[in-house]
Amino acid sequence: MGGCFMVDDTSRRLTVDYRRPYMLAEMAEKGVAVVWPTGGMGILGAAYCRSGGSSYREQRATAGYVLRAAPWLKVAVAAQYLHIGTSDAYYEPMQWLAATAAVQATVGGRVSFALLGGTRPWDSSRPWRAHLQMAYRLVTQVLTVVEAEAEDRIRLRLGMEYHYNGVLFFRAGMATNPLTATFGVGVRYRMLSIDIGAETHRMLGITPQTSLTLWL
Repeated sequence: MGGCFMVDDTSRRLTVDYRRPYMLAEMAEKGVAVVWPTGGMGILGAAYCRSGGSSYREQRATAGYVLRAAPWLKVAVAAQYLHIGTSDAYYEPMQWLAATAAVQATVGGRVSFALLGGTRPWDSSRPWRAHLQMAYRLVTQVLTVVEAEAEDRIRLRLGMEYHYNGVLFFRAGMATNPLTATFGVGVRYRMLSIDIGAETHRMLGITPQTSLTLWL
């Protein structure tokens, strides 16, 4: 839940994530992300994620910059390095460098639209990706998000988050291709927040995730 794109707040923060996909301990993901406003109109972000074990492992490093071009407009660019390593003598390590650009516009303070495009050099048949997002804040405490993502196929997402008194929040959502459901709960107290969530898959089970954020 760290990341570099379309940061809604201007607070400095450090986030540590742990995710174990579909109950496969050997493919557990560990990540860390930093968001750091530059004091002007820009926001810097960097993230690192590692998954896998001794026989197979993936590492992703991302760095990005968000520019507040206007009170209602943000533009972002980022670069990602992906490395896949294996101890199997029949396979060689692989590495790629991908680029992403995004733009987000806010209308009336309650509705925002974001369009993201990027490269996928690891897939020669579909080397591009696109992501469209619409977020609507019905009231201050409730945020609804609708997303459409095109990579190897079209995937739709719908999510909602409810904040209570700026301290406690609840989140739920669903996605297609494959069909999954997500839910989570979090609490923030002063400089620290904890987020616990899970994704459910009808065939592969539950994927739990925990995030710890330090607000600087």
